[in-house]
Amino acid sequence: MKANFTSISKLFTLTVMLTLGIAKTNAQCIAPAMVWQNAVLVSGTAGQPNAVYKFSSVTAGVDALVTLKSLVNGATLSNIDDNSFGYNAAWQPVVKTHTAQVAASSYAEFRIEFQNASNGSSHNYNCFQLSFIDVDGDGQHVREFVAAKNPDSVTVSQTTVLTLTSFSGNMVQATGPIANYTNIDTSAWNTNINFRYSNTDKVQEVRIGSTTHNSFTVQDRFTCGFFQQISMPVISMLPVKYFSFDAVAVDKAVVLSWITAEEINNNHFEVERSVDGTNFTTIGLVLDGFENGTKKNYKFKDNAVELQSKTVVYYRLKQVDNNGKITYTNTLVVKLQAKAGMVVQTTPNPFVENITVSFSSTESGSAEINIISVTGQKIFTKQSTVSKGYNSLQLSGLGKLAPGMYIAQLTMNGVVTGTQKIIKN
Repeated sequence: MKANFTSISKLFTLTVMLTLGIAKTNAQCIAPAMVWQNAVLVSGTAGQPNAVYKFSSVTAGVDALVTLKSLVNGATLSNIDDNSFGYNAAWQPVVKTHTAQVAASSYAEFRIEFQNASNGSSHNYNCFQLSFIDVDGDGQHVREFVAAKNPDSVTVSQTTVLTLTSFSGNMVQATGPIANYTNIDTSAWNTNINFRYSNTDKVQEVRIGSTTHNSFTVQDRFTCGFFQQISMPVISMLPVKYFSFDAVAVDKAVVLSWITAEEINNNHFEVERSVDGTNFTTIGLVLDGFENGTKKNYKFKDNAVELQSKTVVYYRLKQVDNNGKITYTNTLVVKLQAKAGMVVQTTPNPFVENITVSFSSTESGSAEINIISVTGQKIFTKQSTVSKGYNSLQLSGLGKLAPGMYIAQLTMNGVVTGTQKIIKN
């Protein structure tokens, strides 16, 4: 948002008139028009993680609590709600970019909860809509993004300039272009996105941030989020909700598996691989998966010869709907060989009930041990914080595993760094 707009009622009325009846979900439940003003810090330190802000009477008798859960990769919360311009009724946080002159993404992570003003109990809305407008860039080196977790539906215009990405855990992100769109309002649909919720008292997670190039000007980025039913013509719904997306190395092959919680208008998936994390090529086409209750399970094994010479590869899914519209998942990083100095040992091997995984790490951080079947399915997971140097993790309760061969996989700080075959007697 780059200009001051005060006549929201006229713009909102015009928008509804232009789009009346085009989205079925809008006809089922009319989202309330919330008013977000006069935020008050009720606990914690302003601008720091765990700070809680209250917006009183967003609707009659209902307050909203906004918790700053975390600041990621150097982002700074400059203002929880800047009403000096933009729309007074909207939630308008200001998040400053990170300061390091590198290509990276940084963001503030929030949780939003609604409660009855009279007694502080949770307030459940039949439906509500969080609509972000003017998701764009600075015209040079910065692109804004917004993301929300577990929406019932996500809608953008057919003319959208936003890039949509679905993360496992049903987190949907919209990233704007580099271009700076001036004088944007609620009827400029190409930079707007709607997240719709029903029968809930919260938005579990909202991310507001930006992605930068290697060289940029550190700056405050202004975000405008309406809790109102703002419609758009020619709605395009995000066709797939992901439950999970994983990739694991098994010897010199990589097994990708993903589970969808819901599919609307989905045509097929394309598996894309990259060796540099930037340039992707399609390596396979997946048309359908195995139904398991309300979910669908998909698998794809990449055992291409060119993997034999690689140490790190990157994967993502390209989802194509029946109208040809495309969305991408997040990118997964798979390390095919352990880092220098990283030695993984498991004892006893073969094992019956318990095993000890020992390794010498070149860095401290977060470690995850996965026991993986030969088909690529994660059977057991243990997470731990480890130190630089020698570490030993105990895995117990493995007696229920069927006899046979498995893979013990070590992941350090989100990157697979070592594997070893193990035998269950």
